[in-house]
Amino acid sequence: MPSTRPAVATAVLALGTLPGVAAAQSSSPQLSPGAQFIAAFGFSFVLGVLVLAIAPRWVESVADEAATDLPVAVALGTFGYVLVLVGLFLVGLTLIGLLITIPGLLVLAAIAMVGTPIGAYVLGRALTDAGNVENRWLSLLAGTVVLGGVSAVPIVGDLLNLLVASPGIGVLLARSKRAIADAL
Repeated sequence: MPSTRPAVATAVLALGTLPGVAAAQSSSPQLSPGAQFIAAFGFSFVLGVLVLAIAPRWVESVADEAATDLPVAVALGTFGYVLVLVGLFLVGLTLIGLLITIPGLLVLAAIAMVGTPIGAYVLGRALTDAGNVENRWLSLLAGTVVLGGVSAVPIVGDLLNLLVASPGIGVLLARSKRAIADAL
């Protein structure tokens, strides 16, 4: 009579590894690190060029404000963005709240889209200033290359991307808050 021990051992081994294999599977397709770099760099660089070409003095004022108190700008950009997002979600749980949530999400997306290349520009300006180079286009290029590089880091790339972008987002959130307070 054949032994059932190898079959039982194989079944136990297969069942033991099943959760790990299932956890390793992703339900959404992941980009390769190179594709993530190109997407983050390209998006931020093109938007940064547009914003810098259209409003260079405004970008410089936002970058100066972020550089003046960098830890506050980073904290406000990181935590403020997440708190506004959570707050809009909670307000959106009611039917009336959707009237506030949908425009709020659109404004938050616009702030993130403009603030991300500005945050990269702040970082790039710090890098080029350290090398005694004063060129806004080179600062934008350096910052967006770093942004693309941190975006390609597996697992923590999104968090690192938010940290690089947070000075620009933080200043724009603070300016939005001041504009709303002045309007009321």
